[in-house]
Amino acid sequence: MKKFFFVVGLIISIIAAPAGAERLWVNNISVSEYSIFWNYTETFTDVDSIAYRIGIDRELGNNDSFVNSWEVLKTDKELRKKFRESIDREFDVRINNNTESVELIDLDATMSPELIGKTHSIDTIVNRYNVSYKLKDGIYNASSLWFLGQANTTVMIAMPVGINITNISGMENISETTTDHTEISGIFKQIDTERGEITLDMTWNPPVKNEPENVTVTEPPINDTEPMTENLSKIRIGGISFIGVLLIFLIYVLKVRKRL
Repeated sequence: MKKFFFVVGLIISIIAAPAGAERLWVNNISVSEYSIFWNYTETFTDVDSIAYRIGIDRELGNNDSFVNSWEVLKTDKELRKKFRESIDREFDVRINNNTESVELIDLDATMSPELIGKTHSIDTIVNRYNVSYKLKDGIYNASSLWFLGQANTTVMIAMPVGINITNISGMENISETTTDHTEISGIFKQIDTERGEITLDMTWNPPVKNEPENVTVTEPPINDTEPMTENLSKIRIGGISFIGVLLIFLIYVLKVRKRL
């Protein structure tokens, strides 16, 4: 994709790279009923990691052969800006071959901590980018799903329960696994130098949502011991009162006899 290649000119400017040099781009797409989460992982190793650091230091830093934290933060800001501008120009996702029901919700980037340090370090760099889309009409109202990606990069797509894939175009080395849902993996087929497009044709059978079970509420049994307890308490109080009155009466009678 052209979204993160603000230093691509500098990378290409390296005349020769050893056989071990590599830049790996992986797409992980998760589709649910009302959303799509697209996670990108970008990995640079060996000479490519050196080129990436040099590009940051020259283009966004002070060209002192060292990438510090503020240069990484500036890179993060620049990537988010260019990424959003690219999506605004052309969405990566289409439903039924249009973008009317697709809404960009969030865009996030996590730069590799290994970027900090000397520009000629060959430590592996792993950057991660996350994009969230909202599907206004829901995936179960769609007959096709389209993705725009970087040509010749790996892609893995997880579909929700109830979606049946009837045709896949624009993908090479296809591998399809179906359990309770379908997962598809492959490579974006090259259309031109950088562009790849994948289209999934599908039918759908939305999963039945479990209705809450009818619950019969049973009234708790009446506690017959409560009135009995109250009656016993009343009898006890009455007995004590009777004994008290009887004692007072006896004392009074005894006093009267002594006087006689």
